[in-house]
Amino acid sequence: LGFARDGMRTGGALLAALSLACLLGRAEGCGEGICHDYGDEPRFDESDRPPNAVVLGRATWTVMHTTAAYLPDELADVEVGAFKTLVTSMPLHYPGKGRMLIAKIFNDASVQKELAAVKTKEQAQLWVWKVHNALTVLVHPSRTPFPDNLGLSTGAFRIANPENGDVQYDLEGASDVQKKMIVKALDTRWVIAGGLENHPWSKRDLLNLPPDRSMLGRAFWTYLHTISVYLPHNLDDAQKENFKGMFDVIYHIYACPVCKKHFSLFYPDPIIQSEHKRIQTKHDAIMFTWKIHNIVTADGIHRGEWPNRELYPHSKKFNVSQFLIPSPTSAEDQMHISTCNATTTTCLGANKHFEVIADVESRWQIEGGIDQPLVDKAPTPCDPPEQGQKVLKIDMYVMGKCPWCAKAMEKIANKIKCDYTCERDGETLHARLNFEMHMVGLNNGTWEHPWLRAIHGPSELVGERLELCARQHYSKDYEYVKFMHCMDENVSTIPIRAPECAQRNGMDLDLLVACANMEGEQLVATSYGFSSWMGIDITPTFVVNDKKKVVGLPGNFSDILCDQLATTSVALAEVSSDSSSRLGGFAQVPEGSKKQDLMITGVAVAFTTLILAGAAVVVMKARG
Repeated sequence: LGFARDGMRTGGALLAALSLACLLGRAEGCGEGICHDYGDEPRFDESDRPPNAVVLGRATWTVMHTTAAYLPDELADVEVGAFKTLVTSMPLHYPGKGRMLIAKIFNDASVQKELAAVKTKEQAQLWVWKVHNALTVLVHPSRTPFPDNLGLSTGAFRIANPENGDVQYDLEGASDVQKKMIVKALDTRWVIAGGLENHPWSKRDLLNLPPDRSMLGRAFWTYLHTISVYLPHNLDDAQKENFKGMFDVIYHIYACPVCKKHFSLFYPDPIIQSEHKRIQTKHDAIMFTWKIHNIVTADGIHRGEWPNRELYPHSKKFNVSQFLIPSPTSAEDQMHISTCNATTTTCLGANKHFEVIADVESRWQIEGGIDQPLVDKAPTPCDPPEQGQKVLKIDMYVMGKCPWCAKAMEKIANKIKCDYTCERDGETLHARLNFEMHMVGLNNGTWEHPWLRAIHGPSELVGERLELCARQHYSKDYEYVKFMHCMDENVSTIPIRAPECAQRNGMDLDLLVACANMEGEQLVATSYGFSSWMGIDITPTFVVNDKKKVVGLPGNFSDILCDQLATTSVALAEVSSDSSSRLGGFAQVPEGSKKQDLMITGVAVAFTTLILAGAAVVVMKARG
């Protein structure tokens, strides 16, 4: 969550710069009318993955800074209340240890006194700036506070862990000149001249540039959905009221006047207001956020702005009329978020309701928590590629006892070698193979303290521990693939086949068993978390060269691999998947920081169903 200055993006590194735009845009952008032009975002996108720590941190600070920067110069009481609700959501709802870090700063008496004094836009901007710098100093003690050209002392922001001689930065006592310089730097970082709704950037994400309305919308939806799926199932009064208040934040102080104007048209709807008041649990919060987001999407579809977009979840094929609010028939046609005995056009039965929750959670929540390392790799199996040699990267996602995965392994096992060759248009192509195997399953606990649930039962989990231990200790020349191939010859007998498969491949069974007992749980938790972060819930799934996703094992799979190899113009460098960072902020992740990653508190997971679809197993899940 540190301030980004260097414009670099590593693995998941710095912050997409975002912004403010309604300073002038509040009045000039749309006047009193509704522009009805949201750009390409916000939306649910089936190709998107759950946010990791960096993505959520970027979204969080984008929301905080942008909202503060587009407030009116003098705040009405309702705007002051909305701002306080927004910033208070961080220590109440931010996932895992990130919440504890921000709470240490937030609960400081001086910080609370300064928040209570906020009555103007400048005071709001400076308060967010101070808290952000305090968090940056807590996570990255050697980093210069923003803006670095002022030469501010880190000790002035060491609020959570003060040292002898530290004097906390005093917003009230700071000189007007210095405060103006800080606000100018914040405006440069977060505000687009002329209004964010009138200045769309050409790229989806841009670092160190103020956000346009699409980037702000994406950040806000990311923040809302993510905090909803990581909530405890039963909310205390403070969590409940604050989460409900987040929608009042949109109504009163959302930075984009276009979106805010549309929101003001449907939010007062009596049914919506009744559902809003009845939010009591995590599932209520998830469903209400889902409905509001679909209402925004339905409006864009109805106006023809997003003709190719679908309501979420796409598989449910909801009709626009169910979310088109306001409309002459919205009272009769709109979808309710409560359950009913049987699914109708306006109400979901218990099973369908549960499936929607499961879909939303799969989209926004990582198994085992948001702040785990998210790296799932075997020790290096092959010598480095020669200079100029192409690399074919294949990630295979499986479940230990998935029959379709076993069939896929039967087809490809003999081809998993360091030197890969294929024939295309009469030409033999060569590459160094980079093959990785990942497991798919559920983690009711955290990455540090897993509570694992394998889809096909406890015996599958034992088999996955053994197979990942084979990957860990017999990675050279992909020896472990032979072990997995042997285990898959009869998935119903996993893990009983392990002694035979170890002996057949010259592996030390005692070593595998010891590893499974000592390291196996953590290896499986790491693999489950990585697969979840990659958005994989169907097995087998292959991802080729980090871009081509193949579900199942089609008959032309070899041709697909060869086509990908043919279009790879240069050797692929190893790309680190370690995008974890404390609170997932705007700053580059320092090397060796994995052990300090934040973990998410445990959540209960229940299996909904297993569906055999074609040649793949689909995982459906929902957390309680």
